[in-house]
Order: sequence, then C-alpha cells, then structure tokens
Amino acid sequence: MIRFQGNGSWSSRRAYDLSLYAALAISVLLFLVPQFFFIRQSFYEGMGMGLTGDQPTLVNYTRLLTDSFYLDAFVRTLTLSALATLGGLLLALPTAYYLARLSSGLVRWLIVLLLISSFVSIVVKVLGLTLLLGSSGPIPAILRILTGGWWSGSILHNGPAVAIGFIQYTLPLLVMLLFGVIQNIPRSLEEAALVHGASDWRMAWRVLLPLALPGLLTAALISFNMNMGAFTSAVLLGGGNVLTIPVLIQRKIILETDYPSAAALSVLLTVVVILTNLLVLAIRSGRAGSRQIEVLA
Repeated sequence: MIRFQGNGSWSSRRAYDLSLYAALAISVLLFLVPQFFFIRQSFYEGMGMGLTGDQPTLVNYTRLLTDSFYLDAFVRTLTLSALATLGGLLLALPTAYYLARLSSGLVRWLIVLLLISSFVSIVVKVLGLTLLLGSSGPIPAILRILTGGWWSGSILHNGPAVAIGFIQYTLPLLVMLLFGVIQNIPRSLEEAALVHGASDWRMAWRVLLPLALPGLLTAALISFNMNMGAFTSAVLLGGGNVLTIPVLIQRKIILETDYPSAAALSVLLTVVVILTNLLVLAIRSGRAGSRQIEVLA
C-alpha cells in the first residue's frame, strides 16, 4: 500500500493526476473534434469545386443508400474484408500456436521480426506483393508451369489481389495477438486430452479452439476493422478496378472535391463497422448464454 506523507507528496500526486487528465482530455479532443466536423460536413450538399451548401440536408445519405453503385461497393468492401480476415486467421493461428509452444530462445527473435515487419511501411509491403504477383513475377511463372502454359496473366488489379494485400497488412498483428492468447492456455490441458486418447485434431477442436475463442474473436474483429478502412492495398493492388469504400472516399476528395459525399461515405463506413462488431458480439453473447442455460438444465 502506498502512503503519501506531507504536503509535498500530496501535491506531487495531484500534479500526476492532472497530467493524466490532461492527456486524456487532449486524446478525446483529437478524436472527437475531427469526427464532429466530418459528420457535420456530411449533412450539407456538395455544390462542386469544393463548395458546399448552407442548409442541412440528407441528400448525400439518400443518394448513397439508394444508388446500386455505392451499395455494391459496401458489399465488396465487406466481402473482401471478411475473406481476408478468415484467410489471415487460417495463417496466423497455426503460426501463433507453433511460436507459443516452441521451447527455444529463438521465439523472442521471431517475435522481434514480427514487430519489425509490422512497422514496415505498407507501401513497401505492397510493392513487394506487386513484384510477386505481377505478370513477370515468380507466382504467375509457377502457375504457368503448373498449368502447362495455360495461365498467361497476372494476379494483380482484381479482388483476390486486394484480399491478399489485406492479409499481408494484418497478418503480423494477428500472429502477435493470437500468440498471447495461446500462451495463456495451459499446455497441461492439451496433454491431458492427448493422454485420454484424443487425436491432435480432436484436441485442437474440442480443447484448444473453445479456450482460444474469445481471443480469436477479438483478433478477428480487429483485423476486420483494419481491412474495412485499408486504402493503400486496395488502391495499389486493385489498380482502380476494385472500388472499395476507402478508395471511393479518396476519389471523392481528390478527383471530385466533393467533401460532403466523402464525409457521408466515411460516416456510413464507420456505422457499418460498428454495427458489424455489435452483431458479432451479440451472436457470441447469445450462444454463450444458451450454453449456460443448457448446462444449468
């Protein structure tokens, strides 16, 4: 228990608390003030050339929610983000499990490499993918060999390329998150299942996954949220052919200087992400509650 003696200690404690409150207030302002202005901007009609009307209106939302072009873009963004999240989990979970169960000093260096890779600029990562997936890259060359020369194109400027870019973007973070999740699961539980005759696959399905599910769900939602807002991978690997919502927002701002429509798209994207997270958590809570009822019954 910490004891503060004298006026000096209490004044130091008060200064410490004030510094925390100041940092919190500045953080809240940096988050809320920009949000307020772009939400406010979304309720004014764009007049062209960066000009906006002076009367609040819902015309931006009406147009975006009734135009099939924008609705298709939302579906495309959701689909690519969900598929990339699933692909990232399929790669990250076995990797994180191997690292968490590896009894070697090499693990710390591998984690350091993951941290370093997560700080590498996304532009550099996408450039590497472009060289790999382009028509003269090694992956199309391997496909040409495997298909007897039938494959002649590249894997760029389409939906799969964007999904691969999303996976590359979030994979290091997913591995680090799931590494911590697996580390908190006692290895003795796995050993007990194996001793009682369970196969490795059955142990993973009946013991490991249920225990890791809360952390797995959290990691999946973080990856999904990042993918929904990813711009660089979509615009560079999509080559202008894959119009996700972040790409459309950039076009509205740079090419059309239609700031109100860009703000409305940003608001709708934020709402879709929040509602998706709430829906997943509600489904998870409902299943957990039904299981508790079955146990009590």
